[in-house]
This record gives sequence, C-alpha cells and structure tokens, in this order.
Amino acid sequence: MKRILTAALLVLALPVYASFEEIEMGITAMAMGGTGVVLDGLEGTMWNPASVASLGSAGVTVSGKMPYSSFDFTTAGLDGGAPVTQNWSLAGSARWFGGDLYNEQVLAATIAGKLTRDFAFGLQPVVSRVSISDGVSSYGSSMAFSVNAGFRVTMYDRWAFAAAVKNPLESRIGNSEEYMHRQMDAGIAYEPATGLFTAFALSRDFRGTRVRVGGALPLGPLTVYAGAMSGPAVFTGGFSAVVKGVKAVYSVQTHPELNLSHAIGVTYAF
Repeated sequence: MKRILTAALLVLALPVYASFEEIEMGITAMAMGGTGVVLDGLEGTMWNPASVASLGSAGVTVSGKMPYSSFDFTTAGLDGGAPVTQNWSLAGSARWFGGDLYNEQVLAATIAGKLTRDFAFGLQPVVSRVSISDGVSSYGSSMAFSVNAGFRVTMYDRWAFAAAVKNPLESRIGNSEEYMHRQMDAGIAYEPATGLFTAFALSRDFRGTRVRVGGALPLGPLTVYAGAMSGPAVFTGGFSAVVKGVKAVYSVQTHPELNLSHAIGVTYAF
C-alpha cells in the first residue's frame, strides 16, 4: 500500500518532480514564493551561486523539506561556506531526496566573488546521482555532472537584479538517452528598509515559464514571509527568528491537489 501511495504521489506531482529538480532548498526563498535567485547569503547557494559572494563570515545551514506531508519524499540539505579573501568566498552543498522508488543525491561546490563593489558572479560544479525503479525510466541508477552559474547586481543600494542558469549544457544522465533539463531564473528585488523585502522572479525550464513573487516583513523578533508562484498556482508562507547568531526559519507551501509541503532550516554564523 505504501508503494502504491508513493507512486500515486509521483504521478500527481509530475512534472513538478523530474531528475535533479526542486532540490534548491533555502527555506527563506521557499517561503517567499521560490524567489531565491535574487537573495544573497548561504541559504541562496543552490538558487544562485552568486549569493555566496556576500558571506561576511563562515556559516552552516541545515535544512529539511517534507513535500506534500509525505516522508517518502523527504529532502535533506546541508550548506556550508566561508570567505577566503576580501572579495571571494567558497561553499559546499549536499542534498538527499526521495525514498524507495526514487531518490537523488547531489554534491556541489561553489566559488563566488565580487568583481566590482556592486557586481557578484558565481560558478558551481555539481555531481548528481539518481536511482529510479525499473519501468519508470530508462537509466535506473546513474550519475551526471553539470555546472551552474549566476550573477547578482546591486543597484541604487536598495535594488538588486540577479539571474542564474542551471545545467546550460543539458548533461546526459549516465549512458542513457535522457538528459538533465536546463533551467534559467531571473529576478529583481527591492528593500526599502532593512528587513522589508519584496521580490519578483521568472523561471524557465521544460515546463515553460513560471512567475514567482514574494516578500518579507519584520515584526519585532520575527520576520514573516509570504509568496506565490505559477505552474501550478501555489501559495507560500513562513517565518524566521534569530537568537544569538542562530537563524531558524519555517516554510509552508500549498498545492492544488496534494497536501501541504513543510520545510524548516537552521543557519549558524560563526
């Protein structure tokens, strides 16, 4: 019965889930409608490699997501990074997703730097492994190598424009005839006051173009997030709090047919 339920969820979620998809994490970005391409800091590492350039100190983020309230789809993430010079930073990321019928593991290294005071660029080699049950796809268990890249520009102190491309060469999965899909994201953000943040982004992949919007509102010790995205139309929300250098953040996301998705992350800056 458990396998039947998992298979049914996979069918309903497609094409939301395809090989090496939806593993960016970054719980703040998820709570803000998936607008992670324009965010900076360690949480945005897998959304846009250029986000790492803003690291002022070493840090680590541990995160987890339970899509559609199903443990069979649980995703776990670990990100760590540190500045190595005044303008350049390094980071490493790991992801694990899935269950018995389908699972993925991803390892990524990120190098990012500020080429000018307002322009940051990042490059991210990624090694991925996918294992899928017989009869669902042709590759079974295979590996793939790809490279992600992105940039972020600060404008007039309060505005930012950013763009990123994932897997531009559409790497082949193992020796099969199946390929990883290219994804391009671009967005703009506005921060009229510290902590008050709005973002708009467009995402393009094999499913077409999706619109993402989100915002953050500081309310005393808490920051509240809200957002929405298309393809399918879903709403997101969440909140975060920082205590003695530890940031805890929670995110929830709706789905037109499936149960809520929950995610939580903890970031510590050394």
